[in-house]
Amino acid sequence: MRSACLSPNIASSASRLQASFSHRSKIMPAPLPVQASMPPPADQEDEQDMNPQWYVGKVTRGQAEGCLRQVNKDGAFLVRDSSKRSSIQPYTLMVLYQDKVYNIQIRCEQNEFLLGTGLKASETFLMVAHIINHYRQSPLLLIDAKNRESGQQNQCPLIYPAGLHPSF
Repeated sequence: MRSACLSPNIASSASRLQASFSHRSKIMPAPLPVQASMPPPADQEDEQDMNPQWYVGKVTRGQAEGCLRQVNKDGAFLVRDSSKRSSIQPYTLMVLYQDKVYNIQIRCEQNEFLLGTGLKASETFLMVAHIINHYRQSPLLLIDAKNRESGQQNQCPLIYPAGLHPSF
């Protein structure tokens, strides 16, 4: 089952569609407005958002870790379907840094995506691809859930997509 969170910005799509027709002859009819209640099919949305270079879909945590270890460089990353696979937490971002694999929840709230548990304020994104693009430009704060008290906070940008290296 696909998450309902993957709906695109319909108003933006409609305005782009309208703009593409504006240069044509006035004889041509204007396109029909896009209905907010009729989003594209979920499979089509996934194709637009999820890049096979970093999205591995429904694999186990161990299989996904194997993909990261094949790359074996700080900043190797991928996105997999969450073990919980709920509409609230549909995906998990996995990052390899200093020989440790970090599993970071990708949550969905009010049709927007965010990283982490929600205990701290977090930036929201319209698509998972936007999260990946953002953290390819800016380092991601990596928190070791087993060692939170150490105070050590590592940061690492997403550099090496590990989705095309299946070990299963």
